[in-house]
Amino acid sequence: MSKIKLYLDVVEELRSLADCIEALARGMADGDSRPKPTQEPKEIKPAITHEMLRELAITLSRSGRKDDIKALLEKYGVKNITAVSETDLESFYADLKAMEDDDNASTY
Repeated sequence: MSKIKLYLDVVEELRSLADCIEALARGMADGDSRPKPTQEPKEIKPAITHEMLRELAITLSRSGRKDDIKALLEKYGVKNITAVSETDLESFYADLKAMEDDDNASTY
């Protein structure tokens, strides 16, 4: 993720925090101890990074999935994990997790 994207994410979270604080203050001013929600809470999921892909790929490679990882890189048309585009990070990670789940299922 670029630094600018990270900064924009922080700004968005700060705005959300400001909205919550405002709702709390309004609730306290009205004598209500519970703030009234101003909007639906967003589901927060962690952003997938190239580092996360790399760590999982290393673990899978050590467990004998090196050829599968190479095939996955070919599927996404890249030569290495750092070349995976930002838009493909989540799906690439999901594919790696599926490999990990396959390994864990075959262990049992």
